Amino acid sequence: MLNGKLNESATGYNLAVSTLTFDIAGLQVVPNPHKTKDNHPDYHVVFRTPRGNMMRVGAMWRAISERSNAEYFSITLTDKNNKTWRMNAVRNDTLRDGEWAVVPLAGGEPEPIMVAGALELLDDGNLTGTIENFDFSFDVVAVESETKSDENHPDYHLEARSPGGTIIRVGSVWQAESQKGNAYYSVAFWSPRGSQHRANAVRSDDAGDAKIFNLIPLTERREDADVFA
Repeated sequence: MLNGKLNESATGYNLAVSTLTFDIAGLQVVPNPHKTKDNHPDYHVVFRTPRGNMMRVGAMWRAISERSNAEYFSITLTDKNNKTWRMNAVRNDTLRDGEWAVVPLAGGEPEPIMVAGALELLDDGNLTGTIENFDFSFDVVAVESETKSDENHPDYHLEARSPGGTIIRVGSVWQAESQKGNAYYSVAFWSPRGSQHRANAVRSDDAGDAKIFNLIPLTERREDADVFA
């Protein structure tokens, strides 16, 4: 759904965020001088307009994870279409000091949707294809998950590219088998507008030797899986 980086600067932090529909770099995160209550943001996210003026486009809070007791940042950002995105900035072992990875805030009910497209199983075990609807169409690659440690975790991470070419994780894919013993894929994905959807990818009868799986809509929620595990 989105990807980004938060970097510490002399005056606060610098923020860059990419989605399927936009890339925003050069966002500045500065201390909130008017914070008087605990729920007020610790920082303002600001963007420099074409005339050089600073426009507030979001907010950021310091937070502590209840699970790991690690510090992270909670961020809201409003894009040029007036849609508000929620995300977290977290640390991991691959990041340098003063750097945080920006990840989407997962969760919520998937919405019913009509969907088309297909996934093709490649010789290296990964998948490639397209996902389409009335108002969007984007190319995807499903890369085998290297962090799968539970049977409910996805087998693949579904990735696409932003308009600027940044790789973004847009969902997950599970290997599955029907009651008749036919292999298929269960797909959970985020649309360009940030809504969550589900589909199944089933083997095409007219694919010949190619391992092509056509997408069909699915509205039933998968209760036992974490889409962004």
